Amino acid sequence: MDADIHTLYESDFYRIMDFRCRCTDCRTSKPEYNATFCISFVRKGNFLFNVFRRSLDSYTGCVLVTKPNYERTVTHTHDVPDECTIFEFKKDFFGSLLEHYGGIPFFQDNDWHSTLIKTSAETEFLHFHIVKLVLTRSGSKLQIDNAVIEVIEKVLSNITDYKPDLKINPRLKKNHLITLERAKEYMADHFTEDISLLQIATHCYVSPFHFSRLFKTFTSASPHQYLLTLRLKNAELLLRNTTQPMADVAFTSGFNSVEHFTAAFKQKYNCPPATYRQQVEAPTLK
Repeated sequence: MDADIHTLYESDFYRIMDFRCRCTDCRTSKPEYNATFCISFVRKGNFLFNVFRRSLDSYTGCVLVTKPNYERTVTHTHDVPDECTIFEFKKDFFGSLLEHYGGIPFFQDNDWHSTLIKTSAETEFLHFHIVKLVLTRSGSKLQIDNAVIEVIEKVLSNITDYKPDLKINPRLKKNHLITLERAKEYMADHFTEDISLLQIATHCYVSPFHFSRLFKTFTSASPHQYLLTLRLKNAELLLRNTTQPMADVAFTSGFNSVEHFTAAFKQKYNCPPATYRQQVEAPTLK
């Protein structure tokens, strides 16, 4: 496949790669072989990831989970070349991973080479957060490693047998995948600000009413719910990894009051933020 692949970061047990397809006129790629376990977040485009007895319809909001020692092809169904962030895990780590997760059906079935899951706003934020730490060189090795381990836990705990989402038909994807891609990118970049529905919709070149319906169709969440989850996950990471005062955690996560933050956090995590901080072991700051 014609693509630009760059390693953004490499640790002791994984590397993070930026994948950007450059195919403009190819339909289905030649068979390719992968020797590693990978978790891949689809950022842009639409393609069918074809493996044994399965064709996985991949687009933004989807995560591909692929076991080592398989063959696949890719069929392009979208005019926009696809982009993915690939977490590729080293071979010796895969053995350790199987010790912990080997009991799930995905790893027990040898004919189940790969699967695709719809991700949550929380997991998408982790992906965004890790890439930002890497690109800005603002995260320590331990901080990035911990976030990657959390991605593994959240992805593998949600693996089910793949079923396509029949609500999201080819016409809808052709016309509005780019709308969703622009919206998620905008919200990830501006979640700390007091942004409105009209701002997001205008950025995506659609009406607020149309945008709300589209966003919920693709994500099963309203724009407000999605944005709130991004803010809460950012706050949760700050509570775990910093000693910032509670007010700073709230305001730097996009909340307009400590009271609103406390109520929303308690509803999501079943305890107030101060109690949550006491329950977790925050790493020593540099």
